[in-house]
Amino acid sequence: MDSSTPQWAREQYGDDADAIRAAVWWALEDTEEATLDVRAAARSKYGFAPGGARMTNQFERLVERVLDLGLEGTEIVKTGTWYKLPLVHNTVLFPVCAEVDGTEPPSRWPRNKEPSGLVREIFAATSPSAKLWVTEPLPDLDMPELVLRPSLAELAERDPRPHLVLVVYEMDRSGLKRAWWGKAELLDEAGSLGWITERSLLTAPEGTPLFAVLDTDTDDDRFDSGDLPEVPMAGRSDEERKLGTPPTTEMAEETEDDSAESDEG
Repeated sequence: MDSSTPQWAREQYGDDADAIRAAVWWALEDTEEATLDVRAAARSKYGFAPGGARMTNQFERLVERVLDLGLEGTEIVKTGTWYKLPLVHNTVLFPVCAEVDGTEPPSRWPRNKEPSGLVREIFAATSPSAKLWVTEPLPDLDMPELVLRPSLAELAERDPRPHLVLVVYEMDRSGLKRAWWGKAELLDEAGSLGWITERSLLTAPEGTPLFAVLDTDTDDDRFDSGDLPEVPMAGRSDEERKLGTPPTTEMAEETEDDSAESDEG
């Protein structure tokens, strides 16, 4: 049992809590690796290519990791875009990248942006209550109705309706910084978030297995097995000995690196 798995996750996922938590973490690490690889290959100070890699990989890697668990009842919620979200134990896992600013996980949609129409649909389909974000609209205010696309509308009609687990993570040019997860709902169109559970810190799973080198007893020769070869020493000729000529040795040329003092303290 992983002691860093929060209580709300154990209540939601039961015996699968540790495995689901690990899958979420490894998906973030997979996303980090893909983003840094693209950044290195792009050789550009602009983050267009790495940003695209992060944006798509955060969904694809999470779906892969959750599917790899082979848990009964797992589904993939398709939205018609790259937003493919895993649904496991009646919760939809939704990753989102936040600014690296040293603060705690946000109480509103990250990066100070209003959530897109699709994001609002995802929250609406997984809201634990019947009302969305407008409780008592003004009489003269014409509020457009939020129409859910078929895949999300079907999700909203389920009983019980699925909840949404928001995975908020920080990533910059050097990689993954911090991550949190917890059940959340959208409170208004401006992006205010309501955390239904504790916003729990995500860290690397405990007891991460290491790949061990198997100790196999075989008769195969190792690279350092066997007798050392006898290499004859090159000597001076009889003429050189009679004349007292000193042996010739190779002298390494002095370089700046040899003579200069290192700046590394």
